[in-house]
Amino acid sequence: MKKIIIMNTLVFLSLLGCGGGDSGDTENKGDTSITKDRNSKPKLNGSNVYYYIGNDALTQKLPITDQDGDRVTFEIINSPKSGNFSIDNENSEFTFISNLSSIKEEVVSLIASDGIDETEFEITLKPELVLKPEEFESLNNIVEGKFEFIAGADVEFSYNVISDDNTPSFIPLISDVNRAQIPDVNSFVINNDGSFKLTAQPYSEPIYIDVTLTSNNKTVTAQIKYLTEQKNINIDAFSDPLYFQQWHLNNTGQDAYALSKASEGFDINIGQLHAQGITGKDIHVAIVDSGLEIAHEDLVENVIPGMSYDFVEQDNDPSPNQYETDGDHGTSVAGLTAAVGFNGKGGRGVAPSASLSGFNFLKVQGLDVFYETHGGDKTQTADVINQSYGFNSNIFFPIKYSSNETMILKSYYETASKPALMIKSAGNGFQELGFYWRVNSSEEEARLPAQIANSDPESASFYNTVVSALNANRETPLSSYSTVGASVLFAAPGGEYGFEYPAMITTDVAGCDRGYSIEYGFGGYSGGLDDEIQSESECSYTSRFNGTSSAAPVASGVAALIMQSNPELSWRDVRYIIAKTATKIDLDFVPVILSQDGEQYIAEPGWVTNGAGNRYHNWYGYGMINAVEAVQMATRNYTLLPPLIESEFITSDVIGAVEIPENFEGITKQIEITDDITIEAIQLKLDLDHERMSDIAVEVISPSGTRSVVATPRHLHYLNPKYYFGYDAEILFLSHAFLDEVAAGIWTVKIVDTNKNTMKIADYDDNELELPNNYFSGLLFDASIKVYGHK
Repeated sequence: MKKIIIMNTLVFLSLLGCGGGDSGDTENKGDTSITKDRNSKPKLNGSNVYYYIGNDALTQKLPITDQDGDRVTFEIINSPKSGNFSIDNENSEFTFISNLSSIKEEVVSLIASDGIDETEFEITLKPELVLKPEEFESLNNIVEGKFEFIAGADVEFSYNVISDDNTPSFIPLISDVNRAQIPDVNSFVINNDGSFKLTAQPYSEPIYIDVTLTSNNKTVTAQIKYLTEQKNINIDAFSDPLYFQQWHLNNTGQDAYALSKASEGFDINIGQLHAQGITGKDIHVAIVDSGLEIAHEDLVENVIPGMSYDFVEQDNDPSPNQYETDGDHGTSVAGLTAAVGFNGKGGRGVAPSASLSGFNFLKVQGLDVFYETHGGDKTQTADVINQSYGFNSNIFFPIKYSSNETMILKSYYETASKPALMIKSAGNGFQELGFYWRVNSSEEEARLPAQIANSDPESASFYNTVVSALNANRETPLSSYSTVGASVLFAAPGGEYGFEYPAMITTDVAGCDRGYSIEYGFGGYSGGLDDEIQSESECSYTSRFNGTSSAAPVASGVAALIMQSNPELSWRDVRYIIAKTATKIDLDFVPVILSQDGEQYIAEPGWVTNGAGNRYHNWYGYGMINAVEAVQMATRNYTLLPPLIESEFITSDVIGAVEIPENFEGITKQIEITDDITIEAIQLKLDLDHERMSDIAVEVISPSGTRSVVATPRHLHYLNPKYYFGYDAEILFLSHAFLDEVAAGIWTVKIVDTNKNTMKIADYDDNELELPNNYFSGLLFDASIKVYGHK
């Protein structure tokens, strides 16, 4: 055909050059005649109306033929609004997949071309049978509504209900309710007119139900979304301009103004809680720290007037004074807990409606100030007391060093009608401690912490809840600096440094001439974020706050959410709930194994399952806090813990000094506990003498066989407490590893001297210092255990 067209064209051009002739179909030149072929345009053939069912893909031949047999191609003039429409030119087919949120009849205009001529035509897409998906909301945990169906004129259907008040409905038309996806549903009833009633458990996350409609032998499925307890339905989730970068609240894989991205989904799981009205309202969090800028634009609405205190100036305003140009640690801590939410400013706290008070305890630190801020007159109304501070020393402080503080805490918890939950940072000494870092002798040794949380007697107290820090990377979640140990109950985001890896975004002292964020000339700023944000906010925020100082206030915020959800909870219940619902992370953790003289010692076992079935890790406690699951446990028929039982220290029957050999076998003492207390935590008190304490690993093994390494070796607390504090310098260790086990039975305390070689440390100038091995063998004089728990 194409050759004929070309020949006719050439002849026509030559005739024009000669002039003359007429315009008929045939031209005569003597006995010769030339016939011109006409091209046939693509033609609409057959029905151009198509019916589709729900979101099933509809694939059909296009209603176009070409009498000449030419290859026809198609072009879309207008695409339908209610779905995805595509053309397969090879097979002259179209495919349409409807968008169930906007089902309607649509007319699609197209052009068919055979290469010469074009034909414009239309096809009509009509819904034949559609179960329209909906998003239903409710102010409480009962959602009621009615399914909406769309169908063609020739389709009829009716309801035949087979259901009761306690089970999902299974009816011929709605034939499949996927129970696997709706564990939070108590009951789901569908009536004969398509109306339904769904009753969910308290504070459920979005509930999705797949419903299948069958009629006239045709089937369609849609997913229905239910949102319960939407008490803050008017809030704008993104109204706080920095919220979208706060990975610890909602990790979408953002970079938080660092060079690398966070791991999507790795966060504390706030979920729907803020929308459900769980924002920490009416919960008082006391920030015991360096101070608090009470007039900060993103804190002032949550600061309780007159409740803060400056122990230096002796007034109610602990804001940094005009001469303090560095960042105020307490102001940034407070922002992570309770920066005001949904106000169009800065970021958002974990508990954006919690009440705040602040105290500059760190600037005074006297015993009287400790009393005032740890349950005394200044903090009597506090529900949570946040302590983002700790010791940083190359020695295990003995019990007697902080005996006064310990007595204050014990007295407070024994006498207060409803004591606060005290949350404390574990420390920032994983890699270095006291201006020194360890010169490691092996890769395994490098995986052990320089600082042990139990080295601080306040962190070895049952009454403090110790938190380690996580970064934004799911694969290696422990923050590079985070102190760890057996006194850690759970972990929370603390970030890294905000340069290569994300830190935490929070409040900073206002003003570009002070704080972590300052203007340093030429329009540049420190403190992270970007220059436009720094300029517009007058440097009131930073993206480079980190440390276990960040992890503690995140945990304090979650505690406030839990307390609001169930006001009957005690401080013990709150932390028990957080521990029981924490998310297990770093599941591929490989135990740390030291080698010496052809023998091996498991210095850090990683995840251990205790005798009650709970999994514990010295680095993460019971895991990463999970706000949604904690609130759900707190509000779903939770049974309060019985009254606290605190035993006396129970010592070994074998009394006298025992020499500690320099091998991995170690020595043991056994302690019998006869009371069947259900354990919340245990304390170990040790009386031992060793010239180089860094060699010592300390284990406690329960009657159930659970092994807790309460002091991992090769740390940098190398100084001998007895040398500095006297012969009675007993040291204390807390372990949370035995949660829910029963205490009765034989307990084993094991001491292992893991190193008989020279130990090297270095200072910040890389000057190396050799610590020789102990000249005399270490001695264990006594070991005793105290149990905290309930019947």
